[in-house]
Amino acid sequence: MTATDLARGRANVMSHRSEEKNVPPLIGVIDPEPVSRAGLRDLLRRTGADVSTYDSAESYLRADPRIHPACLIVDILLPGMSGLELLRRLRDSKDRVPVILLADETDVPTAVAAMREGAADFIEKPFVDAAVLRHVSKLLGNADDALSA
Repeated sequence: MTATDLARGRANVMSHRSEEKNVPPLIGVIDPEPVSRAGLRDLLRRTGADVSTYDSAESYLRADPRIHPACLIVDILLPGMSGLELLRRLRDSKDRVPVILLADETDVPTAVAAMREGAADFIEKPFVDAAVLRHVSKLLGNADDALSA
């Protein structure tokens, strides 16, 4: 099974988490740096979200396709497949999960390319925790709840 097949399967699986009362959203974090991954995980868990972490795009694509996050936070510079390439694969397979891309240093063409590929947002590192929470909350439709956590 190819990475595209896995992404397509992931797109075809509907999450019932958001339909259930009191079930926290699942947020996927893909970052090659263990410290960054753990920091984002801890930050998002403090808001009440469930968080799944991955060290590469490939590890995310190999994960159980029945697990469908409400949004993904993806470092643009990943080992192997880049964050931008993952975004392209997800969109090509009709997976519309909102993706926030993170980048250490960006230029305008990179940010424009990310938005053209369908990124929901683009955050430059080092990010401020409040910025991440604001962007995730906007995507999940509960800005006041996440920021008050």
